[in-house]
Amino acid sequence: MQYTTILIAASALLGSFTFAAPATEGASLASRSILDECKAAGIDPYKPIPTDYTSHENGAYHFKAGSKASKWAQAQLEIQNSPGHEKRDYANIGIGMWAQDHCTGEGTWFDNVIYGNHNYGTVNYFSVGISYRGLRDNEQLDFSKRSGTDWCGQYVYSAGKNTPTGCFNSQQINCFELKN
Repeated sequence: MQYTTILIAASALLGSFTFAAPATEGASLASRSILDECKAAGIDPYKPIPTDYTSHENGAYHFKAGSKASKWAQAQLEIQNSPGHEKRDYANIGIGMWAQDHCTGEGTWFDNVIYGNHNYGTVNYFSVGISYRGLRDNEQLDFSKRSGTDWCGQYVYSAGKNTPTGCFNSQQINCFELKN
């Protein structure tokens, strides 16, 4: 009798909830082609970054959401080296940080990342993109966030070994350092 009462109560409780299908925003982001968007906007992802970035300091390009520079940086995560279309400048590794999930929104792009440098932006970032090549067995990519006046003051986490090229969502970060 007690079990029946519990089952009836649980059924009534579950019946009062409305279950909805998951949001499809991520699916629509995955199905769009940033390369098509670049082509339509007259952006060549194999050439240097468009000049509508807002600042360029220490090898980093900071850009606003929706800018040509933003689309160019997103395209760097999708293009592959192929015959007739080699990536420009033969960069060692390119890493970007974006203020929104799925490598969207305001962001900062670091081209030709150098081992041992703290690379930071003054925005809170929540996604990361890696281009040109993935991480190697002997490499470590550490992420940090601001502590006081130090943009790299508090260690947050490290990306896994052999992390491939592409975009991944992140905890809040402001800084990264690539080590070997």
